[in-house]
Amino acid sequence: MTKNKILDISIDLFSEYGYDGVSIRQIAREVGIRESSIYNHYSGKQAILDAIFNYYIGEIVSDDIPIEQAALNLDKGFDFFYRAGSEAFLSKLRKERMMKITRLFFIESYHNEHVKNFLKEAIIQGPVNGWINLFNMMKAKNVIRDDCDVKQLSESFFYYGMFLFYEHFIINYPEDDEKFLEEFLRKTENHAKIIFNSAKI
Repeated sequence: MTKNKILDISIDLFSEYGYDGVSIRQIAREVGIRESSIYNHYSGKQAILDAIFNYYIGEIVSDDIPIEQAALNLDKGFDFFYRAGSEAFLSKLRKERMMKITRLFFIESYHNEHVKNFLKEAIIQGPVNGWINLFNMMKAKNVIRDDCDVKQLSESFFYYGMFLFYEHFIINYPEDDEKFLEEFLRKTENHAKIIFNSAKI
């Protein structure tokens, strides 16, 4: 399907050359269609970027933290839903397309306000709010100490993983994605245990 091919090619080009470094003409050439044909599917380059946002959200954010499942299984311990949530998240990222989009977000966030706002609100603040809800449930059920600052606790959990992504996509690029994802799960799980153990009753 031409529309999906346009999206795939755009993801490849944006992640390699940056959003500003790619033209509609270049996308059309790589797809193998006339430049004017792009506009039968997308109103312009911004519309393609918005479609990438929507695709990413549909794949990642809805599966981020299983709050309702967590609330029903607090007695099974923190590891139960941390690993379940992490594995669901990483199963999405193992798709090459998703890793390219993630790299695109990190690169473009430095100078593209649209990408920066999406990264802050959907990729960072959304999951942090999910952790806040989860830790508030834990506090209510006397799983973690009542004096814990759940916002700071949530940010501590989530920001370490964001740093590992930054390190992989920017500092260590190019680096084997599969090896990174295996290490990511191990490192974030160990980090989560250290922080959670400092807060639990």
